[in-house]
Amino acid sequence: MTSNAPGERPRLSQAPGDRYRPTDEPGAASGRSPSALTGALLRADIAAMLGAAALVLVGAVFASTFGLLFVAGFMGTAIGLLLARAAVPLGNQVPVARGLVVRVAMGLALVAVAVSYVAIWLYGRGEGGTLGLFDYLWTTFGPFVPAVAIIAMLTAWWGASAGPVQR
Repeated sequence: MTSNAPGERPRLSQAPGDRYRPTDEPGAASGRSPSALTGALLRADIAAMLGAAALVLVGAVFASTFGLLFVAGFMGTAIGLLLARAAVPLGNQVPVARGLVVRVAMGLALVAVAVSYVAIWLYGRGEGGTLGLFDYLWTTFGPFVPAVAIIAMLTAWWGASAGPVQR
């Protein structure tokens, strides 16, 4: 507020809506600040790709079923923790609701597991397999098929929920 002469109504130094006007910072050209989800999603996508590749390595090349559970847990946690950073933005970034971050993390983990299962099946077909996708996966891994997906999603949920907290 500015000082006025006695008896005059007080006046603000700037209009109340001016605080919402874009500045010359990043994202100001579009009138919006960059979303915190953009960078976090890129890092989580890389973690999902590396996790899917590790699942293929363990499930197809090493033919291990129990190792899939550890890889899925590590991958889901990494995805969740990387995406949790979007709920606590840096600088002028637009924060993302924690619920959305959790849903994106769980979905990304599930997609990574699904992609890895298709790649494992294709690897098996390349070795001379003749079974269809679901028949092959159930015959080879049995109840580990849904268990890996569930563990990846639960750990992604945990990572996204237990990430940094906004102060």
